[in-house]
Amino acid sequence: MTATHEQTESAQPPSKAPPSGYIIGPVCDSIFIIGAPILAVLVVIPLSIPSRSSFDYSLHGVTYDLRQVFIGAFIAAHLVLVFFRSHINAEVFRRHRFRFTVVPAALLIGTALSPWILGLVGVVTVWWDVYHSSLQTFGFCRIYDAKQRNNPAAGRRLDYWMNLFLYTGPILAGVHFMDHVRTSRSQLTFLMADRGDLSTLLLEKIPGYLEQNQTYLSMAVLAVGLPFLIYYLVSYYRLYREGYHVSWQKVSLLCATGSVSIYAWGFTRILDAFFVMNFFHALQYFAIVWFTEQKNMTRAFRLNRFSFGKGLALSWIVILCFLYGLWIEHHVTGTWGTGLGLTVAIMHFWYDGFIWSVSKKHV
Repeated sequence: MTATHEQTESAQPPSKAPPSGYIIGPVCDSIFIIGAPILAVLVVIPLSIPSRSSFDYSLHGVTYDLRQVFIGAFIAAHLVLVFFRSHINAEVFRRHRFRFTVVPAALLIGTALSPWILGLVGVVTVWWDVYHSSLQTFGFCRIYDAKQRNNPAAGRRLDYWMNLFLYTGPILAGVHFMDHVRTSRSQLTFLMADRGDLSTLLLEKIPGYLEQNQTYLSMAVLAVGLPFLIYYLVSYYRLYREGYHVSWQKVSLLCATGSVSIYAWGFTRILDAFFVMNFFHALQYFAIVWFTEQKNMTRAFRLNRFSFGKGLALSWIVILCFLYGLWIEHHVTGTWGTGLGLTVAIMHFWYDGFIWSVSKKHV
């Protein structure tokens, strides 16, 4: 990828930029999309000051941290929300019937019946989640560019790699990288009974090697990331000289996301980092799904004939998604329940990869 190649992708945009570059509107974008990372930090700060026991809640002899209960439910709620776009939206469903029916059923059965599939899907879920989160912000960037009537191809790969660095860079170079590795390792606990070469490799050698060499990994991230940042800015300046319209909303989103990502993964406790990054990601997702699907959702609940139908539909969707989140994160047991949770997560990551497309005008 070179700056010259990016220049050839630039379009001849109209001489006058559109008056508004927002996706939903000035207020909603500022709170639920652009400002969501900052809002997440503001929410977490007061929650991180009291002692952990301040949020303990005992139920049936089991002690829960209410912060973990909430964020776990919020994450699972936004994961299942994708089905309101993939399955409730008749137009989208007709385009991908096989992917929306046979594939999730097969994955659910596989994870429920095979510990190998269950464990491997669990590991994939940990890291696909990171990749998926970066692509959500990438998608917002491309929508903001489209709002400025820029060529959909101009700067696309630049934004793709920039968002990957903003999310994965602070994780790989931050203090919580090994927490991600340990989470992946915990998905493979069924291998502990097997002392073969494969189990030793996955449970001991690879985690040990990563822990011993994390310093070099951090140095590699910085060695690649800083030059790429310079290259990114220079390339966009060249596009600007050719007529590219700069979206301040996109710039603000990238700055907020990058700053919060570095702060969370580099300077906070693992619970706080996990809360911050997942809170704003889920909040953004609820906002964009409701904005694009509110008519379909209201119609699905047969509330479109009432003046208050949209508000009631939104309330029902939030409640239903959170009830699922509370169940799947804090009450589900057995391989079928665990398999269901992993299936929903994987389908969420996968579906989002093709049902939201700026170039195909799906949003």
